[in-house]
Amino acid sequence: MRKSLLVIALLPLLLLATSAYAVLITLNSADINQLGGTGLVDVNCPANSCQVTKVSWTLTSSPPFRVDKVNVQWKTAKSSGATYNVCVSLYDSSSAHLTSGCQAQAANPDPVTTFVDVDPNVNPKDVYKVEVVIVEQ
Repeated sequence: MRKSLLVIALLPLLLLATSAYAVLITLNSADINQLGGTGLVDVNCPANSCQVTKVSWTLTSSPPFRVDKVNVQWKTAKSSGATYNVCVSLYDSSSAHLTSGCQAQAANPDPVTTFVDVDPNVNPKDVYKVEVVIVEQ
């Protein structure tokens, strides 16, 4: 019984020993790294009507014939004062990346064809998928 009374008497002291104390921390704005964000912003497509009209191919001029350029027909969203980067990636039947390349394209009021040189050149039989990415610079 004496041990029980001793434990009961010490219990409040043990609880006080595990309490956490709040401490006020003061900082100046100069001590805080700057942070900013845009919030949600719509992403606009750089192609007019967000559409590529056609993709065609240029082969090397001598055997063995390989895909040398991917020709992307499209209309720029702006008619002047902008430059776009047109990037193309080619993939095989298992969606493994084969080759890619990028080419700058100036804004134009008329439809354009951007000739994107891919490196390395690849065998046409291996090309199953094409991805076109257009970025306004």
